[in-house]
Amino acid sequence: MVARWETLNKTPIADLKIFTAHAVQRRHPTHGHIGTFTVLESAEWVNIIPLTRNNEIVMIQQYRHGTDSITLEVPGGLVEEGENPCGAAMRECKEETGYGAPHEALLVGVNEPNPAFMNNRCYSYLWQDCRLEYSPQPDEFEDIAVELVPVSRISEYIRSGKIAHSLTLTALLFYMLRVGILL
Repeated sequence: MVARWETLNKTPIADLKIFTAHAVQRRHPTHGHIGTFTVLESAEWVNIIPLTRNNEIVMIQQYRHGTDSITLEVPGGLVEEGENPCGAAMRECKEETGYGAPHEALLVGVNEPNPAFMNNRCYSYLWQDCRLEYSPQPDEFEDIAVELVPVSRISEYIRSGKIAHSLTLTALLFYMLRVGILL
């Protein structure tokens, strides 16, 4: 059986805006060896799959600095302090796309983006019957184009690599499992 490691010390290394890097010293539970590991602490994340009455997913094209590329993904972002994940997901959708619905989104799954060195979770939501209701209000460093993608094309987009963002892929997997669509 695998056991948790004992945390001996935790030292902040850097505040990186969306992450705080820590050096965490831990002791192996079986042989007692001590190692220092980098852990990125972050607020929780959210993704939302806005689904229109025409069975289209409201997706966004967005430039991503990490890969220096334009990605196709579902709206999402950080949960702000004092905010619940569902409210954050709906807020991100409205801000990034202008789409909304008169009812709450449905949680379809929760995942750990990379537990090897990150402490947070990502909540994925489905928001049905969405329609354009607002003027998008992207953040100052976001340049977003909305793309309506028919649900029938999602598997094709995944297979071709047109959708490659791992958290979007996870959200779509949760959605497909929820509604019984097989890849």
